[in-house]
Amino acid sequence: MQLTRARAQKITLFIGLIATVFVGGWYFGLRTQSKHSLFHNNFLHPFLSKEQLQEKIGRLHNDDVYRFKQNEVQLDGVSEPVVLDFAFDPAIQSTAEDLLAQYKPDLGAVVAMDASTGRILAMVGENRAFVMEGHPAISNSYPSASVFKVITAAAAIEGKKAGASSMISYSGRNHTLYKYQVLKERVTGWKRMCSLKEAFSKSINTVFGRLGVFSLGKEPLRTCSNRFVFNEMIPAEFPISLSKSADPENDFALAEMASGYTQQNIMTPLHGALIAAAVANDGVMMEPYFLNAAYLKSGRTIYRAEPSILSKAMSVETSNEIKSMMRETVLTGTSRKSFHGFSKGKFSYLDVGGKTGSLTDKNLGGKVDWFVGFAQAHGRKIAISVMTMNKKYWTVKSSFLARKTIETAFANKAVAVK
Repeated sequence: MQLTRARAQKITLFIGLIATVFVGGWYFGLRTQSKHSLFHNNFLHPFLSKEQLQEKIGRLHNDDVYRFKQNEVQLDGVSEPVVLDFAFDPAIQSTAEDLLAQYKPDLGAVVAMDASTGRILAMVGENRAFVMEGHPAISNSYPSASVFKVITAAAAIEGKKAGASSMISYSGRNHTLYKYQVLKERVTGWKRMCSLKEAFSKSINTVFGRLGVFSLGKEPLRTCSNRFVFNEMIPAEFPISLSKSADPENDFALAEMASGYTQQNIMTPLHGALIAAAVANDGVMMEPYFLNAAYLKSGRTIYRAEPSILSKAMSVETSNEIKSMMRETVLTGTSRKSFHGFSKGKFSYLDVGGKTGSLTDKNLGGKVDWFVGFAQAHGRKIAISVMTMNKKYWTVKSSFLARKTIETAFANKAVAVK
């Protein structure tokens, strides 16, 4: 049976009316749905950048959040709870927590990261004795001490002023720094010679002080420290205190800066991991990230981490020379005792290096002990930074805590690749 034109028009009009009512009702329903609706998720909570997330998290004043113990938070401007998916490796994080609990330094921080991606694998901090604010691993309250020699060595190599095998004359003890030792261009008195690699591994202050004054100068050293992201805010999901390099006013202050024998170079333990990561990663420093993702409790993802380059700190050639010096530190230098037997045991396949540093923090009133370093094998590159500080008595060396953390990081691979 065929429809008349009039009847077909009536049917079309009726269908159109029904469709209009349905669409109108659907739209009105969206406008009046609860705050957890699809409309709310898609339009009121767009995808957040790392900087936006940092700004929102930075407004929180919750100790559990900054101890990385709470993964559900209420962020300013977001009307429902946000779940934080931390990037930490459970085994490495647990080991770092256990080590600080076992050895009980007055203050301690451990940071481990994937040097290739910037993923933070562990970040732990404990403060038992000092008056300070914030998480110990992302606070800049500490002098970087001889860790800054990494930057001075990189500046010298990049500027063609010295190399790992360059022989340098100096006088005086390894760990002192006096004006008469560094401000005369010609070395007089009790003179010794050593390579830059040996001076680095044994942390000889006079060599690096003289390198700063007579070979580098203030501006090249400051420029290099900027490439290592001193004096610049580090982008991450959590606010990180600013690490600073000195701005020396005279030659002796420059010598102090270059050797690390100063209160004016300050850095966070997290920054120590970034420095070691740049060495391990052929000179490329990656942005750190604490979170894999953040999403609304109702399910919508509002942030997802992506590896991103933070800085080209140095050339591949320079990073290779720095690696050789950091290896020497572990084998024969200032951390040889903590790593004794490491190269002959089940972890002998690992390529490991580091840099130590120690100095009294005149601000907090304790002695800082640093180890920053790397461990790598079969394409996996782990950077580690450990800082401990004590008022009177040492309970453990930072380099030993680093060794134990590295062992955990590679424990599951030790037998397979031996």
